[in-house]
Amino acid sequence: MKAAVLYETGGPEVLKIEEMPMPRPGPTQVLVKVAAAGMCGHDHADRTGITRTERPVILGHEVSGVVVEVGEKVSHFQPGDSVASKQFASCGRCVYCRSMRDLQCSERRFARGGFAEYVALDDQIIIKIPEGVDLEGASIAACAVGSCLRALRQSAKVVHGETVVITGAGGGLGVHGLQVAKALGAHTIAVTSSPHKVEALREYGADQVVLAQGADYWRDIVEANNGEEPQVVIDTVGHPDVFTACFRALGRHGRYVFIGQVYRQKVELYPAIVLGKEVVITGSAATRMNEFLDAMEMVRLGTVRPVFQSFPLAQVVEASRQMDDRKVFGRTVLVP
Repeated sequence: MKAAVLYETGGPEVLKIEEMPMPRPGPTQVLVKVAAAGMCGHDHADRTGITRTERPVILGHEVSGVVVEVGEKVSHFQPGDSVASKQFASCGRCVYCRSMRDLQCSERRFARGGFAEYVALDDQIIIKIPEGVDLEGASIAACAVGSCLRALRQSAKVVHGETVVITGAGGGLGVHGLQVAKALGAHTIAVTSSPHKVEALREYGADQVVLAQGADYWRDIVEANNGEEPQVVIDTVGHPDVFTACFRALGRHGRYVFIGQVYRQKVELYPAIVLGKEVVITGSAATRMNEFLDAMEMVRLGTVRPVFQSFPLAQVVEASRQMDDRKVFGRTVLVP
């Protein structure tokens, strides 16, 4: 089978299309013929060295496809099923897994391998794709939609009528975060550094759009909220300049939630500001199964529309380059 293999960190060109052995499913795994695989900020971080992963490796943790073989202990899936996966697998046995805190499982591991024609996936991380949901859109339901749902509902605890600021709003997380926030009854402010994405952001749920230009665009955020400081910031970028501006705009008792980091740079702040505003700064990682199911249902109902640009697997380098250059609106999806 063909796959995009990462041997070393670097620019898009380090991803190499090669012929690789066909994976074999273990007893509790299924072999999936990949229909689509989303490319997200975590793949960028793995490729550029922001995160550490063993190499060589086939990246890709947002997968949809059709089951072609099942392991001997798999009973809920069969060949021919259309399925999609979430990002992490866990043991399923520990107290964390049994109490809906599987992201704290000591055996948690990333489910990579989607940038290929076939991938073996643990049966505990996949669900059947509902009728009416296309395979390419389903591939990003867990990561792009589910991650935002968890950040907004669990970490930020957004309530109806609050104002939510989404940074990197034209990216794969941002544009889906906007839609999820609207579904939760929030007033939304999209922050983007790409002027050409402004109109599309309004189409996908932004009540207001702020261009991240200069050091004082925090004033534009407040002005876009009728002079009031917003209650929530969902930061998909994690850059110090973005944090400085958006944290300054955040109101008292606000919640600042990191769900991405594009660059390997630290943010800085004065603790006195945190004390004075009585704000919460937190993070939100990945997607639990209940959020995956809810996210897929939102896609099925049309509450959230998957937004992506597809590239053939053979064009993985160009797809990565366009994502790096912020030319893609929404998620980048590879199609073998």
